[in-house]
Amino acid sequence: MTASTAAAQTARPRRRPSDSGAIAWLHVHHPLALYIFKRFLISVFLVFGVTLITFILTNLVPANPVNSILGEQEANDPEAVARMEAKLGLDKPLYEQYWLYLVRLVHGDLGESFLTKQPVADDLRRVFPATLELGGFVFIFTILFGVLLGLYAALHHRRFGDQLIRVLSLGGVSIPTFWLGAMCYYFLFYELGLFPGSGRLDSRITPPPHVTGMYTVDSIIAGDWATFGNAVWHLCLPALVLATANLSSLMRFVRSAVLESMNQDYVLAAKAKGLPSHKVVFGYILRGAAVPILNRMGLLFAGLITGSVLTESIFAWNGLGQYAFKATMALDLQGIMGVGIIIGVIYIFVNFIVDIITGFVDQRVRIQ
Repeated sequence: MTASTAAAQTARPRRRPSDSGAIAWLHVHHPLALYIFKRFLISVFLVFGVTLITFILTNLVPANPVNSILGEQEANDPEAVARMEAKLGLDKPLYEQYWLYLVRLVHGDLGESFLTKQPVADDLRRVFPATLELGGFVFIFTILFGVLLGLYAALHHRRFGDQLIRVLSLGGVSIPTFWLGAMCYYFLFYELGLFPGSGRLDSRITPPPHVTGMYTVDSIIAGDWATFGNAVWHLCLPALVLATANLSSLMRFVRSAVLESMNQDYVLAAKAKGLPSHKVVFGYILRGAAVPILNRMGLLFAGLITGSVLTESIFAWNGLGQYAFKATMALDLQGIMGVGIIIGVIYIFVNFIVDIITGFVDQRVRIQ
């Protein structure tokens, strides 16, 4: 082999036999972009699946929503029932109902609520900020203390602090949310009067001008600090109930993830090199435990936004959970489907964002 031939082969870019086409080129040169594109496609298919499953399950309910709309007297009139079914499109085959429903969804139309007589999209825009405010408040509190206490417990493994945190977290996970909410409402509000019992503001206080729908944020924008303080005070009791189980669960998860990361070879090698403790903790241990903790945080946030039905009902918090409860009790199929789709989309969107962050944090994920 001549020197020129060898130089030409060396300069020629190496290609794997399977590297062909745009996808292979992205895989080699832009793995993160390909990773995000794949996750986006998966999310789109999942949203379609959520609409289909929500529609099917809602229509499997063994009850006729027309009876709930018309009332007992008109429900006995076959002509009135037929007119209402034709108005709602319930006289068409299921596949045609689903197609019409998809067409409306593309245009942002979630139907009209049987209960409120308003568009479901407008109802959800009205109640969602309250749930986002409560869930966001609890999420920030849970992340700050859950990660710190879980990390502290792992770094002080089998010491007194670790044992105390484990006992407290086990108790927090074991307490039913509905029981804790009822007890907090009775003792902290009714008996002791330490916290307001229900609602988002005192009845004597006018809500701030609507910008986001979240009273704490809107009051800050308006510079109304008295309203801001009252809104935060109303947040404390339902937030305490929601944070108890979620904080306990996150502490236990962070502790387990950090302990597992501490036993990895690269962490032991870093300790053997004599690196300072803070560099080992933040540069190796937390970095190794970051991916499972991020996934857990994503599920926690989505759960707080969508899973506070009991807490909102106990404290009369006019949010998504209370709206879902009322729609279910009234057999409001359009409202139920709207809430189901919103919950599914929130979970898909949050997981999509977590996947992107994970791709930036851990190179192995996007390469694989």
